[in-house]
This record gives sequence, C-alpha cells and structure tokens, in this order.
Amino acid sequence: MPILVFSFILVALKVSIRLPDEVENQPLHAKLRRIDVFGSFTLVGMVGCLLLGLSLKSTEELPWSHPLIWGLLLASVVFCALFIWVETSYSPFPVMPMRLVKQRTPLFVSLSNFFGSVAAFSMIYNVPLVRGFVAISTGSVFAGWVMRRTGRLYNLTLFSCLLTVFAASLVAMWDENSAAFHLWFDIVPQGFGMASVITTTLIAMIASVTREDLAVATGITYLFRTTGQVIGVSLSGALLQSVLTAKLRERIEGPDAVSIIEHIRHSTTIIPTLEPALRKAAVDSYADALHVVFVCQAAINFICFLCCLPIQENPLP
Repeated sequence: MPILVFSFILVALKVSIRLPDEVENQPLHAKLRRIDVFGSFTLVGMVGCLLLGLSLKSTEELPWSHPLIWGLLLASVVFCALFIWVETSYSPFPVMPMRLVKQRTPLFVSLSNFFGSVAAFSMIYNVPLVRGFVAISTGSVFAGWVMRRTGRLYNLTLFSCLLTVFAASLVAMWDENSAAFHLWFDIVPQGFGMASVITTTLIAMIASVTREDLAVATGITYLFRTTGQVIGVSLSGALLQSVLTAKLRERIEGPDAVSIIEHIRHSTTIIPTLEPALRKAAVDSYADALHVVFVCQAAINFICFLCCLPIQENPLP
C-alpha cells in the first residue's frame, strides 16, 4: 500500500499530459461522457461471472449442472455479447474499438497476449517462480536490445514464443525422478520467452496503428493481457482441484475418507503428518493433477505461438 500511494503521488505531481484543445476546454460533464461506463461494466461482468463460476466449481465442489454454476457461466456469455455490442454500436469512446481489433496485427497481438498470459500466470500460480524473476526481467531487456539493433521483431517473437512452448513441455515431463536441476531451470525459458513476447508484441501493436490510436491500442494489449492473467489463475486452479479431487477419491477410501480428502485439498501442510499410505496417495494425486495442468499450459503456449504467426512486420517506431 505505501508503494501504491507513493506511485499515485508521483504520477499526480510529475506526469503532465497535454490534451487537445477541443478536449481541454470541454466542461466536466462532457469529459465524463467520454468514459466508457457501459463497456467497463459489461467487461467486469463478463470476467467476474466467469471467475466466480469457476471458483465455486473448484472450491465448493458444485457440479457443472448446478444452476448457480451454469447460470454464472451463461451470464458471462451474455455479458460478453453485450460488451461486444456496446463497443461496436453504442459507446462513442470504447474501451476496445472494434475497428482496431478487426485489423490483422492488432487482433493477433491481442490473442497472443491473452493466451500467453493465461499460460504464464498458470505457471506462476502452480510453480514457485522465485528463480524465474531474473529471466523475466532479462527477457524484456533482451527483446528491446535486439529490436533496437536489428529493427525487426517477427523472428524474435516466434523464437521467444517457442521458448515458452519448450519450457512448458519440459515442465509437463516432471515426475518423482526429475533431477533438482530440472526443477530449478526448466521454467527459466518460460519467463525469458514470455517477457520477450510481451515486449515484441506491444511494439508490433504500436507499429501497426496510427499515432492517434497509440493510446487505445496500448490499452487493448493490456486489456487482453490482464484478462488472460486472471483467467489463467482461475482456470488452472479449477482444473487442478477437479483432477485432484477425482484422484483422491480413487485412492483414499474408508469411513474418514471425505474428511481426509477435504483437509488434503485445502491445505498441503497436512500431507507430511499423514501415515505413509495416505501420504503417498496425496502426493501422487497432486502429481497427477499438476501434470494435467502443465500439459494444458504447453498446449496454450502453442496456441500463443500460432497466434504470433500472422503478426505483420512493420517499420518500428
């Protein structure tokens, strides 16, 4: 919180943006009308209903057929349709202008940011990434250095995206016999590659639009990226809990099975205190669940790579 307050004060005092005269001279109510209230509301409704539905499915063990679950998912679809309609036909200053999203490079930059963020934050949520922090920062700096030296980004984008596919594939092959070296270094290409992809695709977006659309285009990349982040955490958590619950029920039986399973699902700290047979069942179940999540991460990273293929090489700004 103190850092956020300091950042707020710093921006308020030091950042000065000169608006066009026709905007600067408008009365307050006219400026407020430029805010896309309905677009923001439908976007929050879409993501919020989706996350709440997935959260209730994984934490409360409600079946997919439960009215609350499918009702929330249906509401998310409705909000999505409303968001597209508002951005297309209603809002004069939309959060996500459809005329930009319909263009080739902005569309595939947005999709690559979405799928890349889903996979990256699924990895962050499920794997300790302390040793990946340096790779994340150096990947971004490396991408900037290469683009500055070569003036090109397409091949760098594809190479960086393949690094994330490679890393996710290595992680998906982890098992109880994996050496400590793999547990520490297999994730490094994920952080390095994703940081590079985020940097190169942002520059690709900026290079593909006019000067007047720079701010909106940048906002679109962050919209897809942040949406992918929250969905990546939520989806991976729901998938992990779903597979984990099924595997625990297969391996643990008896009069106290339900209670033991609930404790294992909600707190891994109980596992070392279990008797050997139950401990092995818990560890194996977590391993199976994480394996499914890691395989899905590799698949999503590959989808991100496919989304990077149509991105156009434009002169860099």
